[in-house]
Amino acid sequence: MKTAEEVPFVAFSVKVWKFMGFLFATKYSNQRYFFLLINVALNISQFAYLFTEEKLDKLILNGYFTVWYFNCIMRVVIVLKRQKDYEDCIHKLVRLYNFIETTGDEYMVNLLQEVGKKAHRFSIMNVCLSLTTGACFLIYPVFTGMQDLPYGVYVPFLNTSNRFTYKLLYLYEILATPPGVTLYIPFSNLVISFFLFAHTLMQILRYKLNILMDPEKDQDEKMTEKKLKIAIKYHQVLIVLIDDINSLVVSVSFIEIIFFTMLLCALLFVLNIVELLPQICLSCLYIVLIMTQLFTLYWGANEVTVESLKVREALYDMPWYNMNEKCKKLLLIVMIRSSRPLQIVAGNIYPVTLQMFQSLANVSYSYFTILRRVYQ
Repeated sequence: MKTAEEVPFVAFSVKVWKFMGFLFATKYSNQRYFFLLINVALNISQFAYLFTEEKLDKLILNGYFTVWYFNCIMRVVIVLKRQKDYEDCIHKLVRLYNFIETTGDEYMVNLLQEVGKKAHRFSIMNVCLSLTTGACFLIYPVFTGMQDLPYGVYVPFLNTSNRFTYKLLYLYEILATPPGVTLYIPFSNLVISFFLFAHTLMQILRYKLNILMDPEKDQDEKMTEKKLKIAIKYHQVLIVLIDDINSLVVSVSFIEIIFFTMLLCALLFVLNIVELLPQICLSCLYIVLIMTQLFTLYWGANEVTVESLKVREALYDMPWYNMNEKCKKLLLIVMIRSSRPLQIVAGNIYPVTLQMFQSLANVSYSYFTILRRVYQ
C-alpha cells in the first residue's frame, strides 16, 4: 500500500509542503514559522515600497510582485486554517488510488499510473518554470545597469543606495525567492492533481459502465445488478470527492479571479510603457507564467466538468433495454443525477471552465486598453 509521499498524483507537493511544515506536520512546526516569517517580512517591506515609489513602470512591476507574494502567503494561511481538511482529502485520494491498484484490472491500473506519472512530471516542470522565472528576475538588475533591487523594498532607517545595505538586501531577496515559489506552486500542483485524479476516476467509471454487460456472454441478471450497484456506489464516491475538492478551493479560486485580472492588466500596461529590453523580456516572461498557471487550473477543472457529462452518455449507450426493470430504474436515477455536471465553482458563483478563463483574459485586456488610453 502506497503512502501520500508515494502516490505520484500528490507525492511532489506533499513532500515539499511536509518539509516546509505546512502539511502532515505538528501545529507548532519550526519550519512553518521560518518560511512564513521570511516571506511575510519581505511582503510588508514591498507594500511599504509602493507608497514611496513615484515612477509608474517600477510601481506597477513591483506591485505585481507585492500582490504575488501576498497571494502566496494567503494560500498558505488558508491551507493552515484547514490543514485537517486538506490532509483528509489527500488521504481519501491515496485510499482510492490503492484500492484501484489492488483490483488487478489492467486497464484501470495502467490508466491510473499513466496519468499519475504525467501529474508528477507536470508538478516538477511547474516548479522549475517558476524558479527559472524567479532567477531571471533576480539577475535583472545586472542587465539594466541600475542599482535596483529585484523586489522593491522599503525598510525604515536603511539607505538602500549604500553599497553594504544593497548587497545585504539583495542576498535576502535571493534567499527569499525559492521559499516564495514553494509557497505558491505546490498549492497549484496539488489542486491540479486533484482535478486530474477526479478526471481519471470518471474515465474509470465510464469503463465500468461499458463492461457492465458483455453482449457475447449470457450474464446472470443478478450479476449485472450487482455490477451496476458497484458502479453507482463508485459514482457516489466521485460526487463526494468533487464536493470535498470544491470546498477546499472555492475561496482561493474566487480570489484568483480578481488577482489574475489585476496582474495581467498591470503587466500588459508595463509592457506598453517600458523601453529597456530586459524589462520587456521580463514582462513577457511573467505574462506567460501567469497565463500558464491559471490556464492549467481552469483546464483541469473544465476536464472534470466535461468528463462528468460523458458519464450520462455512457449510461445511455449501454444496452439498458436488455436489463430487468430494477436495473432500468437504477439507471434512470443515476442518469438524472449525472445530467447535472460536477463542477468546481469559484466562490460558489462562477463555474471554473475554459470559457471563464477566456472571459477573464478578455476583461483583463479591456481594462488594459482603458488604462493605456488614460495614460496617453
